[in-house]
Amino acid sequence: MKFFRIILCLALIIHTSLSYTQEKKVINPLQEHEIALLNIITADSINTLNIQLNSTLFKFGLDTKTFKDIALVKKGKEIWIQPLGSGSLYKLAKNKSSYALIRIDSTVHSGVNYKSFTFHLNDTLFQYGGAGFWHMRGIMTYFSPKTHEWELYPSNIIVNGYDDYINIIKYKVDAEASKLYATKSLAYTNMPKDFSINAIDSCFEFDFHKNTWTNLGATNPELIKVLQAANYYNFNINDILIFQNYLDYYWINFKKNEFGKITSQRNNIMKQPWLSLYTTKESYESLQFNLGSTAYLIKITAGNKLSYATYQINADDLDRSTIQYVYKVENPLAQFFFNKVIPYFTPSVSITLLIAFGIFFIVYRQRKKRVPKEVTARLNYNFYHSLSVIEKELLQVLYKNHQKGDSISTKVINKIIGVQNKDVLTQNKSRSDHFLKINQKYKLSTQQQLPLIVKTRDSIDKRQYNYGLEPSYLVYLEKMIESEKSLFDE
Repeated sequence: MKFFRIILCLALIIHTSLSYTQEKKVINPLQEHEIALLNIITADSINTLNIQLNSTLFKFGLDTKTFKDIALVKKGKEIWIQPLGSGSLYKLAKNKSSYALIRIDSTVHSGVNYKSFTFHLNDTLFQYGGAGFWHMRGIMTYFSPKTHEWELYPSNIIVNGYDDYINIIKYKVDAEASKLYATKSLAYTNMPKDFSINAIDSCFEFDFHKNTWTNLGATNPELIKVLQAANYYNFNINDILIFQNYLDYYWINFKKNEFGKITSQRNNIMKQPWLSLYTTKESYESLQFNLGSTAYLIKITAGNKLSYATYQINADDLDRSTIQYVYKVENPLAQFFFNKVIPYFTPSVSITLLIAFGIFFIVYRQRKKRVPKEVTARLNYNFYHSLSVIEKELLQVLYKNHQKGDSISTKVINKIIGVQNKDVLTQNKSRSDHFLKINQKYKLSTQQQLPLIVKTRDSIDKRQYNYGLEPSYLVYLEKMIESEKSLFDE
């Protein structure tokens, strides 16, 4: 009996392991139009892409009983396929002749992310909004390579999002600033009585650095009118989101709070491939997306025959005369400062400005300190004539000793000021008073910062001080001593 139980347990473990392995990696037979679409997308190995596909048309070999839409996300050479309404996540593998979907998640629960917006940012796969179990979702989740499940990404508030073909919300991912923009938010108004939906016509911004939602302001009513008649598909070109309203193309720049039309010339160029591909009598399904600057218009006819047309999108072909605001801000001055001024202060620009300001400050201070020679001469003349006889004699003796390369000793100074027979304390105080007065007069008269008379310790007897002159002032001092009249004339 015990042996039979062991055999049964081993069989169960092997069966579970095999089932799990088969679930993790599935080679899917793809239809002709699916292979054709993947051939177009995988031919590009640089650009990003996120599109939503109808599962009645694109199945990729998956059982579509539990979902209606598929999110296809591309980052460089990597492509993920996520059936919306489930937590399943597949990575596309390609060899020379075929494609395979490899399941990389370990999700158990599902049914909460129908019509969510899936995108790639900062090497992470994110999913925002959607609906499930009679609730509109406003949370952000990310796929964790450690747990192989969708984990909650924290935020300050709930802002509901629903990425569908009816209540069109335009989303824009700003990879450089790590932000997500949305043109409005949706919410059930009378649940569980009915499924009526209320649109909150405000633009929202989610900052992934701060994990915060911000209500940027009420969406421009003119933009709302354009979006109500717009198609679902978007073209992402750098900071610009381009979309089509009938046969007119519009653009939105959330960062600069601007939207408008494409120029008439470029608009005519862009709509010609659309007219040539789609204005036919045969029934078809359509899909539009862009890879870099190339827009792809896809048409799938009966028999899963895929054809397409392309044209180039130029983000510079914006009709500046049609610019309007995207959202109304309460404080236009603050909006201008944060959205127009601060974005230009990149690290390189900021460093350059700081260096330029530092150079300007140094030059300004030097110029401020610099006094014309004529003015300096007159100031020195006034200083010299403000001195007493003893003070002038002290300066003359200091100057002569400086010419000889010597400093004047305290004994000579005591004799000049007449305190050679006084006690040491009196001598020290008298010397200090005379030199202090001379330095104060010089500073007040000439506005110079350095003292005229400086003292240094004697190299032999450290208890003694020797006195000398500041070298930078000697030129003017020489002229004062030799000829007061010639100094004044200068």
